[in-house]
Amino acid sequence: MPDEADPPRWLWKGVLWTLTLMLAGGVALSLAIGAGWNSPRPTAPPDRRLPSPLELTAAAPQRWETRLLDQPVGPFTLEAVAAPIEGSDFSGYGLVFRARSPEQYAVFGVGPDGYLAVLRVEGGIETPLLDWQQFPHIRRGRAANRLRVSCAGGVCHFWVNDEYVAAVPDELGPSGDVGLWVRRLEGEEVRVRFEQVALWRGE
Repeated sequence: MPDEADPPRWLWKGVLWTLTLMLAGGVALSLAIGAGWNSPRPTAPPDRRLPSPLELTAAAPQRWETRLLDQPVGPFTLEAVAAPIEGSDFSGYGLVFRARSPEQYAVFGVGPDGYLAVLRVEGGIETPLLDWQQFPHIRRGRAANRLRVSCAGGVCHFWVNDEYVAAVPDELGPSGDVGLWVRRLEGEEVRVRFEQVALWRGE
């Protein structure tokens, strides 16, 4: 006959089940971190660092302005600190990657209104790979944001101010040029200053 002071068997099973879930969650978190969540920027010196600052302007009737770095890469990490200095809050700026030309590329873009997206641009048509959505770690208005994109192994990862955003398939890979991007939706002109533009080549 069991001791009345002993916990019931169902309680022990509940405790074991909870511990199992916690362990599985810890393993999943470790794998996610290994895949890129909250990963710090590369510790090695960049393979290329552009002179700062660089200003990029999209003026009417242009909708976009891109500046490719003439640095075709396979696996890579690209980072820049960008700040709008003129234009509407309904605009965008970001990092171009996997570019075939100034008219065909993917871009990781953010807006002064706190939204971000990953887009494929071909022939003036935008196709969202990650549709425009709010992200709490974007500094709004004229504040500067540190943007980073890293592509390797068929997947691209994205960060804003060292906070992990998302991963999307590397649809335009496995190689292409990288660069900078400004998007005008309204008003006569959008001007953005880019600093600390750095490129790391992968293996």
